[in-house]
Amino acid sequence: LSPTLVYEPYYPRTKRFRISYFAEKVLLAISMMNACTVVMTSSVLPTFARMNQLAPWEALSELIVPILFLWILVFFIIFECMLNAIAELTYFADRQFYADWWNSTTFDEFARKWNKPVHEFLLRHVYIASMHDHDLSKPAATFATFLFSMLLHEMILATAFEMVQGWLFLFSLMQLPLIPLMRNPVFKGKRLGNLVFWWGTITGIPLVAVLYAKEYCRVNVCGGPAAAAHAA
Repeated sequence: LSPTLVYEPYYPRTKRFRISYFAEKVLLAISMMNACTVVMTSSVLPTFARMNQLAPWEALSELIVPILFLWILVFFIIFECMLNAIAELTYFADRQFYADWWNSTTFDEFARKWNKPVHEFLLRHVYIASMHDHDLSKPAATFATFLFSMLLHEMILATAFEMVQGWLFLFSLMQLPLIPLMRNPVFKGKRLGNLVFWWGTITGIPLVAVLYAKEYCRVNVCGGPAAAAHAA
């Protein structure tokens, strides 16, 4: 068991197990999970309990900060705490599970940096394989990789919400025209590109979350009695 999705005959190995490092990552993960619980119960679930009475822009204004905070916390729990703890436990030496995605100036740069294990899997088993095995051109292989990734994300969301909505897929498709635009020297590698990236992240992620939650809450009871009482 190793924190990677790409098979190799040999992986880089550490020489010893550091119990203090492992304990640090476990305790950090527990602390961040507690923080997630506080944000969910104090800020997210009360809004979910009123979701059917709120317009999308009203729900977005209430959830934009807590949803972004949760997204960053979950990222930290998975990529900094859990994967490093598993790597330490299995003597796995390659700890580059993410790069500096927060400095991204294009959305495709973000896709390469924020989830390195999945990126390496898609690069080898979808992008390169589609060119080698199916003679696809680079643009066609890129689109096939994008399509596979988005369908996989939608399958995960459909399983979680028990319904197919397609909002993430739609918003991801809207990024396609922006990719060549943001490769322009005006944006790529510049502060302006990073500002555009963060603007898209700050507005896009909470908006997608609101759209999924609104449809889910339309057919389910959201938030529970405690959240409904808090909202009232």
